[in-house]
Amino acid sequence: MRVREKPIDTRHFWHRRSLLGENISNGNWIIAGILLLSGGGALQQGWIIAAVALGVAGLLSIVWNEGVAKTTTIIGSWIVAGAASAWLLGMATNAMFGTPAAGHAAGLVIAIAGIVLTID
Repeated sequence: MRVREKPIDTRHFWHRRSLLGENISNGNWIIAGILLLSGGGALQQGWIIAAVALGVAGLLSIVWNEGVAKTTTIIGSWIVAGAASAWLLGMATNAMFGTPAAGHAAGLVIAIAGIVLTID
């Protein structure tokens, strides 16, 4: 009786399957963790809508379908970019004009425009 050897997975770490399933790659878990941590940071700053959007994107990026994971990753990335730019532009417009709402609106426009341009 021969001993059967399990083949060694030689793919990159990003594409290897995780311990929880054949179709869930390590990349899905890494992206989901980043999005969920970003959502936690947004929630801590009081940005409830961005926190909910990042949380949903983080949870959806774990799913087994690679297409859904990529789509939610792209949308979540644009939300993170918009939130970061809104925070920075809010501080800048508050220092210059005393109205941080203008910077927050500009960050929202950046996020929405990025999502729309990516989808098209």
